[in-house]
Amino acid sequence: MVDPSDLRSVASSLFSAEPTRPAPVDEGGAASRERTADGYAMTYEWTDRAGREWRLEFRLERSAYRQAVDETHGYLSGFEAAKASGHAERLTDLLADASVTDDRAHRSLPESVRFEGAIGLVHSLEYVTDAESTGLPDYIRTVEETLVDGRGDCEDLTYLLAGMLSQPAFGYRTAVGVLPGHMLAAVHQDDLPGAYADAPTLPGDTYVAVECTTSRPIGDFRDEPVLAVYGDGIEYIDRSAIADAGRGFLRDPTQFQTIADASELRQH
Repeated sequence: MVDPSDLRSVASSLFSAEPTRPAPVDEGGAASRERTADGYAMTYEWTDRAGREWRLEFRLERSAYRQAVDETHGYLSGFEAAKASGHAERLTDLLADASVTDDRAHRSLPESVRFEGAIGLVHSLEYVTDAESTGLPDYIRTVEETLVDGRGDCEDLTYLLAGMLSQPAFGYRTAVGVLPGHMLAAVHQDDLPGAYADAPTLPGDTYVAVECTTSRPIGDFRDEPVLAVYGDGIEYIDRSAIADAGRGFLRDPTQFQTIADASELRQH
């Protein structure tokens, strides 16, 4: 029998090392970065699913990036930190006035357009595994790191989108869906723009899935069991599916810890 507390200790020791400077940004990608006297000047250019072309400029102080690197988060605390991120709020405010090819006027964009713009921005960032980008088996980026690095894995991109959609410019109730070896963002069904009113919900019938690594229709996600949906606490947890996936989680202590933590919260 493996004690979950032992797994948490192993995970903590394995993942204590952290990157100290931004990862390289690929030339020709959606994100470009210039180093300034006190930080980083980011430019993001992308095309959303409706074919609208976007361009957004965003600056982040070097001290803020270093502070973000020094933060240590688990899967659930990483989500909570993203929702509270002041940089996610500032990015979302800028998105409202970002230039798009079919609307050059400086006016507030319709909610549905901003929603697709936020999703498009996240989809445009490079998907990269933690092993490839950090040399670590698992590493949870903050919103600030993902923005400056211009890349991330499914958790990092999910936190970025959920962080943006949680800000006052949208005011959505957000959640994360946990699948075997995967994570996706989710939005409360009642908060979505009217065009998505009929989108299918995740188990629990409250949240609608938004994939952050692939461009799927809103509500559609890869065909694997949903183990848990974490919004304002645990909204749904499938204990039978967790048991079926247990062997895989034991190979990855941080994934196991995600569900263990969720189970503990559920009991309270």
